[in-house]
Formats: sequence, structure tokens, C-alpha cells
Amino acid sequence: MSGDSSADVSQEGMRHRVTSSVELWRRTRVILIYVALVILVGEGIILVEHHLFQPSYVVVAVAVLLMAGLIFWRQRHHYVALGPDGLVFRSNFRTSQIPYSQVRQSRCQPLRQFFEAPTRRELLTGSLRRYAASPVCIVRVEMEPSELLTFGRMLGRRTVLDQDLILIVQDPEQLDRGLQLRIRRRPPAPAVRPTRRRR
Repeated sequence: MSGDSSADVSQEGMRHRVTSSVELWRRTRVILIYVALVILVGEGIILVEHHLFQPSYVVVAVAVLLMAGLIFWRQRHHYVALGPDGLVFRSNFRTSQIPYSQVRQSRCQPLRQFFEAPTRRELLTGSLRRYAASPVCIVRVEMEPSELLTFGRMLGRRTVLDQDLILIVQDPEQLDRGLQLRIRRRPPAPAVRPTRRRR
């Protein structure tokens, strides 16, 4: 392992939250809390002026607040982290890990650049398109495709391509730097010496 050991320790266990979950919370938090407050205020006015209690209003308000709470909880617990033995993936109540020995390469680049190849351009669609200009951490791993898809489902749709995982997280450059310190690089292949023909 190379690099500054103090930087290596400081990044241990640091959570790099998945951007899609963080953005969902940012987009919906004000609306959900506002809707719940409007319903509760309306229920209070009806109760004071007409002395009528509408339990359905309270149920709806509580449901909206619960939805807001779940979205908030998810964006806090949907992340990628550098564990002591591998790259940790957390989604809702599930945690999985890719050992560092199976990570072959890590790099940080704009997502659009990753899809520059003609065979990949048509794959940059849907929810991925809005991150085209954003830097992401691309991790190449060595594992069975079925196992790799499991991690792809935890990260979001279209985040697996061949042997690469697309990590659309907060601070992808920092994640890439920390991961590269932990990658077990394969030794270079020995040079093949030409054999001399015996006369």
C-alpha cells in the first residue's frame, strides 16, 4: 500500500452518500413538510371554528411526515464507504462489501467521458443523463456478473457496465483517492524471453 498513511486512516469509514438519494431529499423535503403543515393547520381551524375533529386529515398529515422521514433516513443510509477490508455498500437495511482484492482499477471522470465510446453512447439515457457532466467514480472489479448486478441494484439503475461499477456519489474524487490507496495492484507480467533454437 502506498500513499500517506494519515490520510488513509482519516478516510476510513467515511460515507460517500449516493447522489440520487440526496437529491430526492432536497427536492421533496420542503414540499412534504409544507403539505403536512397545511393539513394540520386546516384541521386546527376546523376544530376551533366548527368544533369538528377530522381524523382523516391527521392520518394524511402523519403519513406525509412519515414519507418525509423515510426519504431523509434513506439519504443518510444510502452510501459507499471505505471499510477495513473492502468497499462497503449500504442501501436501506442491507449492507454488502467488495473485497479490495477484487478491485482492479479506480478512476474519477465525468460520466459523459465514460460513455464516449460509440458502443456506449446510446446507454447514457434516463436517470443517468442528468449526471452526464458530473464527475463519478468508476470502479472495475473482478467478480461474476450476477454478483456485480447485486451491487448495481443497490446503487441504482444502469450503474453496471461490463465489469465496471459507476459510483454516482458525493465527493467522488475523494472516494477515488482513498480507494486507490487500498487497491492491491497486480505485479507486472514477467517478460517473455525469446527461446533460441538449437542447431
